Amino acid sequence: MQLERLCLDLRRRTPWEALDLGLVVLRHWYRPVYRAWFATVLPFALIVSILLWQWPGVAVIVVWWLKPLFDRVLLKVYAEASFGTPPSVKDVWRALPGLVRNSGLLRGLTVGRFSLARSFHLPVVQLEGQRGREAAARRRVLDSRTRGSAVWLTYVCAHFSAFLQISLILAIELLRPQEVAPFFDWAALFRGESEPWLEVLTDLAYVAGESLVEPFYVAAGFTLYLNRRNELEGWDIELGFRRLSRRIEAESEGRGKTARKAALLAVFLCFAGFSWLQAPREAFADPPAASVAETGEAKRAIREVLADPVFGRQVEEWGWRYRDSKKESRKHDSDILKMLATIGEWMAKGFRGFSFAAAAVLVTALIVLLYRYHEKWLIRSPAARRVPETLFGLDVRPESLPTDPVAAARRHLAAGEHAAALSLLYRGALVSLIHRAYVDFRPGDTEGNCLERVRGRIDAAGESYFAELLQAWKLTAYAGAAPPVAQLSDLCTRWPEHFAG
Repeated sequence: MQLERLCLDLRRRTPWEALDLGLVVLRHWYRPVYRAWFATVLPFALIVSILLWQWPGVAVIVVWWLKPLFDRVLLKVYAEASFGTPPSVKDVWRALPGLVRNSGLLRGLTVGRFSLARSFHLPVVQLEGQRGREAAARRRVLDSRTRGSAVWLTYVCAHFSAFLQISLILAIELLRPQEVAPFFDWAALFRGESEPWLEVLTDLAYVAGESLVEPFYVAAGFTLYLNRRNELEGWDIELGFRRLSRRIEAESEGRGKTARKAALLAVFLCFAGFSWLQAPREAFADPPAASVAETGEAKRAIREVLADPVFGRQVEEWGWRYRDSKKESRKHDSDILKMLATIGEWMAKGFRGFSFAAAAVLVTALIVLLYRYHEKWLIRSPAARRVPETLFGLDVRPESLPTDPVAAARRHLAAGEHAAALSLLYRGALVSLIHRAYVDFRPGDTEGNCLERVRGRIDAAGESYFAELLQAWKLTAYAGAAPPVAQLSDLCTRWPEHFAG
């Protein structure tokens, strides 16, 4: 591979930076890329739509399934443009039979069609020519620390293409005059019961969305592949050495004469140095000195080194050892200890996870209970409460009640006014609950809500009586079917036990 012809700036990048480089590549070579894309995809989609004009849904599935073929066309454009020679439309059409035969298209349309890293693995087959086990081994090497980014690329591009398709359909609906009936019936569209021309329109929206997303998808996969190969093979380092060698060669050629003169001078100096070395050593030698061993310098240096705290300290280690133990038993014991340590570590992790889960469940349960029973638990002081004057159309002021509500209710009951008698008892109970039990009723509460708010705020007998009073009130006020007079009289008799005072 002629790396010096590569038009991309090779340097160490993270996988996400390599994906961003794909967008830069698409912007730089968008003309040859889109010429090749529209010269192949549009005629093919048109032919498929004509052949399957009665089944537009099947036509778009066929176009979608054969996208790996057009990905190979895009990769050819990117690969050749990276070396400064982007192919023309004629070159693409001439290379199309070879792409069908020699680019692993059969695997791309079967097993590889469902790969979540298609654009990242595509250069392995098309550009490197790897097949079979060699290709699988090559993909495993490339996938290390990079496959996750390739999978996210596929995931994001697939969703972005769907969003673009739906957005184009919604744009048509937004531009529709209000006097015109809606074009799209979404329910009928998903059931396959819409008109054929509307399905054709959705197919065109799909082709438009793929035309915007698929060139970037292939470009990002290609740049991610180049970045991974640069990490594995050190292309940037190789190119740096090549540039350095060319610069050195250029500088050496410009200074040829100076180099020859320097070489002659070096030869002369070497000759003079050899002549000096041949002179008798006794003429220049210094008087012999005492050896290091004789003066004791070596021992003194060793003592100084050992006196340093780093080298001279003594460390005592305490531990248990078996007497007369063999190496095999110690190794066996160490294996058991390692196994026990591993089991203990897993148990600790499990207990920690269980503790976190239990804490989360307890906090959630506490929040739910606070939300559900906050009115029962958080009793506000009478000074901080806003006491209503009317509830459900009933006057609940204490002064609106007669001095003896039970006597007044009996008079209404004797006159045959059952609803009026129950109204007095009901209002009296509400007044007692508001001002004595500090129950906060709300204007929108129903009888069931009232009973729910009373629970837990008074004794069980009072709750049972209030539920019976509510049932009698609902039958009389809403159904017009008052309970028997004896039951109403019994309600009047028992009312003071719970709400009088």
